[in-house]
Amino acid sequence: METWIGYYEEAAAYYKTIVGARRKNRPFGNLVYYNMVGLSLEGFLTAVIAKDNDLPEHSSISSMLRMIKKKYEVPEYFTDESRFFNRFMNFCSLEVLEMKEPTDEEIDRMIKFVEDLKNWIDKSIGVLEESC
Repeated sequence: METWIGYYEEAAAYYKTIVGARRKNRPFGNLVYYNMVGLSLEGFLTAVIAKDNDLPEHSSISSMLRMIKKKYEVPEYFTDESRFFNRFMNFCSLEVLEMKEPTDEEIDRMIKFVEDLKNWIDKSIGVLEESC
């Protein structure tokens, strides 16, 4: 199995867990959802980059999107959604910062971004079709 397929399948598994948990009235807290969304986003984006035999230059969602935009036509609103996701990130710092917890509506917006990204990859890049 090629490396990029593993990234894609791992990201898809996180996405499936998120969607399944939503259907069961959110048994996880929003910070857990936020982290699972992040893992799913990172996995999907890494899969696209690795498919082209590259490695992400940086691990941020925005950085990976910029890298992908050099080769693919990416929906512009993905940039806005990645910036929205990053608003809640607590980057490494010497100062202790309190992380803002996303609301249910904000989590729903992030999950929609994962869904849209997955659908774009499946249709535009063809990752799903090639991994079967």
